[in-house]
Amino acid sequence: MIRLMVCSDIHTKVGHFQDAVVAARAGGPLDAILIAGDLQMPMAAIDELNLPEPVYLVHGNNDAALEPMHPADELVIDVAADGIAGVRALSYHQGAPMRGGEVTHRIMVTHGHTYRSPRLVRLRQRAAALDADVVIYGHSHRWQEDAGGPADALVVNSGTLMPKPGSGRCTFMTMEIDGPDVRIVRHEL
Repeated sequence: MIRLMVCSDIHTKVGHFQDAVVAARAGGPLDAILIAGDLQMPMAAIDELNLPEPVYLVHGNNDAALEPMHPADELVIDVAADGIAGVRALSYHQGAPMRGGEVTHRIMVTHGHTYRSPRLVRLRQRAAALDADVVIYGHSHRWQEDAGGPADALVVNSGTLMPKPGSGRCTFMTMEIDGPDVRIVRHEL
């Protein structure tokens, strides 16, 4: 089984991010941490945490503090039965190679603002173009899990690690991938 922690829209709240990592690890080891944009601080703030898990993130609309090419606009993550088979950084509208035969799932990670999220039509169109069956996005600060129709990609949004005053708690998710099954677990801080 592959376990991923997924979060978005940290907006400088590195303490909330640390708390989320600790909470996600309580359910078992993590294979990677995915951040769907709006870190809103230099990557050095995450690097200083010395996390043992690989951290993959994409640019959000508030990420001017990040270097232009690190992170990418989008990521494509191929998952095989024995772990993460590959991670490709893409610019918007760039294609990705076809999935290898050992790849059971392809995850597309984007912030979502260029696709007018939380509307899902364009996100699903992009997922289809990349042959992705799971889409992770951020931007809206709202939790979402939408399986769509039988041929649609599963679209998820972990919410935010920086809620507005009075709007509720911080949310993030863990994604557990076991063969053909993808299980989403919502977490709150």
